[in-house]
Amino acid sequence: MRQAETIGNWQMIILFQAFITGSSIINIQGPLIGIAKNGAWISILIINAVSFLILALVLRLYEKYPSKSYIQYSRDLLGLPLALCLGVPFLFLLYHITGNITYGMGQFFTTSMMKSTPLYVFHFLILMVAGLTVRAGIEVIARMFNGLLFFVLFIIFLIFVLNITHYHPEFLLPIVPEGWKPVFHGAYVGFGFPYMDIMYFAMVLPFLKREHDKPFKRWMYGGLLFNGMVLAFTVVTSIMILGPIAMNEKFPIYQAAKIIEIGEIIQRIESVFGMALIIGSYMKITLMLFIINEVMTQLFNLADKRAFVFPNALLVFLLSLTMYENEVELGESGAIMETILAFFLAFIPLVIVTIRSLFKNKTS
Repeated sequence: MRQAETIGNWQMIILFQAFITGSSIINIQGPLIGIAKNGAWISILIINAVSFLILALVLRLYEKYPSKSYIQYSRDLLGLPLALCLGVPFLFLLYHITGNITYGMGQFFTTSMMKSTPLYVFHFLILMVAGLTVRAGIEVIARMFNGLLFFVLFIIFLIFVLNITHYHPEFLLPIVPEGWKPVFHGAYVGFGFPYMDIMYFAMVLPFLKREHDKPFKRWMYGGLLFNGMVLAFTVVTSIMILGPIAMNEKFPIYQAAKIIEIGEIIQRIESVFGMALIIGSYMKITLMLFIINEVMTQLFNLADKRAFVFPNALLVFLLSLTMYENEVELGESGAIMETILAFFLAFIPLVIVTIRSLFKNKTS
């Protein structure tokens, strides 16, 4: 049976873009540049091309089971015992990733802007607001994120426009100073975040009001291509502005915002970038909490979905405060473990479900 709440094609496209771009446009540049150096933008383009396969699998399953989420058609195709075996680790993966995003957002403020404020303050506030938004429903989320996404993109675009006098194209050379191995390592990291997130979005697709399938699919692929171009652009411009300094910065865009100075009118606008980071992280965490809630309630056949929003947010809050002792451990987890976990707990199950769907007739 179709979900009570539905959203239109354009709203779903906006949610998809907010999900894969909202926080990654701020958080992915530093780690990738640190790993792949000047070739980081190539890493993004490589993994962006690979991610079309993930999106193709997700959209194929959605086309065959339009009124069902990933968990629902997994139960139909694999049976309840196997679906639980694959679904429970998948749920733990979602908790882990959401905790990482929350911790990364808090670390930005405690190391860059508000160094005296305890970490838990930022975590609690953003998870509380995200939980309240999830309880409001997918229709409210879609309406809110329509404007918020464009605001974040505008702020990022504005930072690079105002830095136009600081561009040094020669900083882009050599493109692969240490060979191709770091470039592929960067692509490996990008597979875990943000591009494996495409698969998690399969939990949101059943809320789409089916109008015209083919234009919707083209827009989804176009949105994924747009994401790759935007992320590659931000990496290229960050390197042109900061040069070798970008290799050691976790948030190159923040440093680019700090050096903006136009007379005595426009100076030190990094606080505006901080607003964009909060909004991008808020959109990502909200959608992750929404997906966690859907996975949990569908996996265990729980009736009241809204009753578990804040318990899930509380669990993420506790994980975000206890998983890592410092920012270095978070970076190591993102560079190594997250891609491994995403591959075995999300991508492989997605492939198994897709293969199984080839041998089973379409269900109503």
